[in-house]
Amino acid sequence: MIELFRLLRNQRRLIAKITGGFLILGLAIALFSPVEYTSEALLMPEMKSSESSAGDMLENYGGLLGLGSMGSMDLSKEGTIAPEVYPKIVQSLGFQHKLLNQDIYFSKLDTTVNGYNYFEDIRNLSLFEILLEYTLGLPSKIRSPEPPAPLPDWLRKEFDEAAVVELADDELEIIGAMQERISIELEGETGVLTVKATMPDAIAAAQVNGTVINMLKEFVKSYSTQKAKEDLVFAETQHKQARDRLEEVQGELASFLDQNVNLATAKSQAREQRLQAEFDLAYNMYNNVSQQLMEAKMKVQEQTPVFKALQAANVPTQKSKPQRILILILSFFAGLIASFFYITGRNIYDNVSRQL
Repeated sequence: MIELFRLLRNQRRLIAKITGGFLILGLAIALFSPVEYTSEALLMPEMKSSESSAGDMLENYGGLLGLGSMGSMDLSKEGTIAPEVYPKIVQSLGFQHKLLNQDIYFSKLDTTVNGYNYFEDIRNLSLFEILLEYTLGLPSKIRSPEPPAPLPDWLRKEFDEAAVVELADDELEIIGAMQERISIELEGETGVLTVKATMPDAIAAAQVNGTVINMLKEFVKSYSTQKAKEDLVFAETQHKQARDRLEEVQGELASFLDQNVNLATAKSQAREQRLQAEFDLAYNMYNNVSQQLMEAKMKVQEQTPVFKALQAANVPTQKSKPQRILILILSFFAGLIASFFYITGRNIYDNVSRQL
């Protein structure tokens, strides 16, 4: 250790030169890196309990509504999405493709364009990004793989509209860059969602963050209530048919009673009994279908997720990147480490060469 300390002390000028070079490089990176702003929002998604408040309400007040017992009603948690899946939803290609087609206002440019047009045509690369693109990114520019053939029309028709996403290489590249700009994290202990969006413009960052939150809400809501809404449409159809049948039988019974006030013959009495039986059957059917309709409506309400905004998407006032002080500190220590390994490595090489 003493010899090593003496070696480093004797080479302090070289250490200073190497560290100074790293500091200059770090200063260039700090000055020429693009400025970015990060908008942050906090959400508290609803946690579904094992007991259904909608089911309890119908159980308590179903008799008053004339709907009978609600004991058989089951408002379970089917179709719900766990908050742990939300990051996967946001990072999916379909979600990102839809997000990049949304209009974004950039205050510095005083223009409104969608994400694809901004990153493809409007955004100017910084000097540091240009250097990276034509150094580390040069191999990807040299190789030009053949683009895949588009889906034929007959095959596309067989897929659901949302089942297949066809994207070009430049679109995939922009989506990859956008995926790095958006993050969503779930805090396991509290269940709070932290949603962040980073953009070169402060207002655009807040707008993108708000758009991500709204799209996520709509996706989760649509998924969670899809089955319940289909059941509601079916219940409404059955309810309309039962009501029309009840009104039809009720009209026939009323017309018959108006025309046969005294009911003197056995034939008239038999017809009255038959019409009355049909009316009772239609009335009971109408009550049962009304109960199912109420259950379906409450199921939709119960399955609709709720997001409480603990903190709305803010417009950042301070830039999040580049962190110039941190870059300079890291450059300084990187220079020290590089000079240490260079000097010790060269000294070991010289000693081995003398022995040989």
